[in-house]
Amino acid sequence: MPRSGRFGAGISLEPISLGPIQAFSGGRTAVGISLQAAFQVDLGARWALRLPLEVGYGGSGDATFSELGVTPGLLYRWRSDADQRWVPYLGAGLKLGAVGAGREFLGLPLITSVQSLDLDFDDFDDDDGESDPNLESRLGAFPEVWAGVEWHPNRLFSLNLGVAYTYVRILGTNVHLLHERVGVRFSL
Repeated sequence: MPRSGRFGAGISLEPISLGPIQAFSGGRTAVGISLQAAFQVDLGARWALRLPLEVGYGGSGDATFSELGVTPGLLYRWRSDADQRWVPYLGAGLKLGAVGAGREFLGLPLITSVQSLDLDFDDFDDDDGESDPNLESRLGAFPEVWAGVEWHPNRLFSLNLGVAYTYVRILGTNVHLLHERVGVRFSL
C-alpha cells in the first residue's frame, strides 16, 4: 500500500482546524475556542509524523485559560487500502509552548494589590499600564494524546474530525484540556 495522498507522496497540510476547547481545573471550567494548523509527513503506510501549531482561549474575567504551542508527535492510522474513505487514528505528542490561567480558574485566591516585585512574563498590560497579578503562566512541555477519524472523499482532500487531550500543571494545580476540532486537509 502506498503512502497517503493524491500522488502517494505522504505529505499533508491542514491549513485550518477549528473547534471548542474545554479546560478543567479543580471543579472549575473554562470554555472557549481552539484554532490549529498542522503539517504531516508519512513515515510509512500507517505511521505519520504530525506537527500541529495551535492557539486556544476560553473563559472570562479571572477564570480564563489560554494556550499557544507546537506539538510534534507520532500517529498511527488504521489504513488497509489507498482509497479508503474512513481512516481512524490515534497519536501522541509533546506540546512545547506556553499556557496561561486566571487565579480564579486555578482555585487560588485573587491578588488585590501588588505586594512584591513580580517578574513573571504573564503580566499583560491593562489600559492603565499596570500588570495583572491574577494571571499565571508557564512555559513548558506538556503531554498530549489525539484520536479521530479522517474522511477521504478523494485522495487529495480529507476532512479530519479529531479530539485531543492535554495535561498541564500550573502552580501545583492540575489542568485538563479537551479539544474537539474539525479540519480540512490536503495531501500530495
